Amino acid sequence: MTSLETTSTTGQWRLINREQVLDMAVGDVEFLAEMIELFFSYIPQQMNDIQQAVEKNDSQELAEAAHACKGTVGNYTKLEPYLLLQSLENDGKSEQLDESRIKYSSLEKEITQLIVELKTLMAQECSDV
Repeated sequence: MTSLETTSTTGQWRLINREQVLDMAVGDVEFLAEMIELFFSYIPQQMNDIQQAVEKNDSQELAEAAHACKGTVGNYTKLEPYLLLQSLENDGKSEQLDESRIKYSSLEKEITQLIVELKTLMAQECSDV
């Protein structure tokens, strides 16, 4: 098992709590890399599922897709992308899809930022993996 560097970095983290993500990996950079790679492998399909539900105006599908993606995102942040997913899930459950397109557009931007932060974290912590 390889230890994670615990010294703080000067990077700006808007969405993730770097220390919490590092703690999730319990000191193992290889595990951290695997966790982040899994996120990268799941998120495109999950975002596509949400987009399809929004385009089809399918409340049940939106609620289910947003819920699944919320679980994936929630491992890394409880901020904007998570809150947008929670809102989309609630929209689906209540069959109130009027603002779903706007929320999805915002979600895309937030997920892009989350990906940037996770890639930065991986580059900083996993360069030797």
